[in-house]
Amino acid sequence: MAETTSSGGGDHLKLLTRLKNWKGGAEEPNHLILVSFSSLGMSEEEDKELRKKTDESYERSRERRGAEVYRLTNTDTALLMKLNEYNQMEWTSELKVDLIRVIQQNFSEYFSQIDQSRMLRIIPLQGRIQNAIKFLQTFDDRAKEAGVATGDSRPLRESDIQVVRDGMRKMGKKTFTENFIRSQVTALITPGKAPMPVMKEYFISVEMIRQHILTGVDFRGAGLVFQHLTRTLDQMLIECFDEVNPDRAKASLNLNVETVFTHSFQSLLEKSEKSLSSLVLEFRAENVLQNWDQFQTASELITQRGGTIAIDAIIPDSLGVLDLPRLGAKLAKIFWRPGAETVLPALKETVHSLQQRGTVLVLARVDDEMAIKTGHACGITMFQGFHIDDMVR
Repeated sequence: MAETTSSGGGDHLKLLTRLKNWKGGAEEPNHLILVSFSSLGMSEEEDKELRKKTDESYERSRERRGAEVYRLTNTDTALLMKLNEYNQMEWTSELKVDLIRVIQQNFSEYFSQIDQSRMLRIIPLQGRIQNAIKFLQTFDDRAKEAGVATGDSRPLRESDIQVVRDGMRKMGKKTFTENFIRSQVTALITPGKAPMPVMKEYFISVEMIRQHILTGVDFRGAGLVFQHLTRTLDQMLIECFDEVNPDRAKASLNLNVETVFTHSFQSLLEKSEKSLSSLVLEFRAENVLQNWDQFQTASELITQRGGTIAIDAIIPDSLGVLDLPRLGAKLAKIFWRPGAETVLPALKETVHSLQQRGTVLVLARVDDEMAIKTGHACGITMFQGFHIDDMVR
């Protein structure tokens, strides 16, 4: 029987209990649908208004499709639904269109920021119930990393950026590195063999910054100020690179294009005894297109010094739209997302063509075994994500 949980949010524990007691009976829901708008970066008041508007969409799913609705936060909602091969596309498309329409009609300034790979995710419970349970068990940490604030908070200010800078200066690069810089492994996984770590991607944990330096600051809705913060964090990461990777083992850094033209990056280049030959510089596809001329110059500079260019944040459906080899990308990261298990096999020839032209493809944001199986079916053997971290740990 369909149900709607209380409107107060924080229902992830209730949903977790529901999933742990799931038996897979014929009358039970068999798919978990996760909806998140946390990546839009709305203000707290806008989040509350968005919640009111989307509640109407979820109520329609409850009444018309028998969905069980669980409010996790103002921006995150879970639905349990009974889907089959005949109604899955229709019902999920109906929900997706309904939610996008809410944004367009009520928050049009955020329309271009919708990331459908994050907005709606579908987990079939049959055979993947443990993945769903694991997701809910770590929901609090994931929500914080996505920028979902709790309690009293104030918006991010320009002056906060200097506070972060001063924090690193006071504690020193070594201590800052130990406490605020994290890494994630990219591994080579060939069928039937154990994962072989290839390199690590290093990044500064925004959540650790929020918890220990900018306590009580809400990063959402900060717009240009948050972009300025990310460029500052880029520079701080570069300045700490010798601490985190003194031997210059194979590594990658995900940067804004603008960061290549800062004093911090210039200092990295001036350490002539250590070229960029073991370094992969990743740039998000969106950032590349927004700063096309600057990217061309940055790419030339990096490759001249022996570095490798990578394009990050490619959604499966858009693979082949960007001419990655023409961009000079020797590596590209495709985001694993709902539906990728059907989209990627249809693009097998595109995958093969890109590989033949010299671009190594990495399937990123991998959180289950299905991603690895799909990658292998398409000829992809490089992977990154929480599931990969667990495998090599």
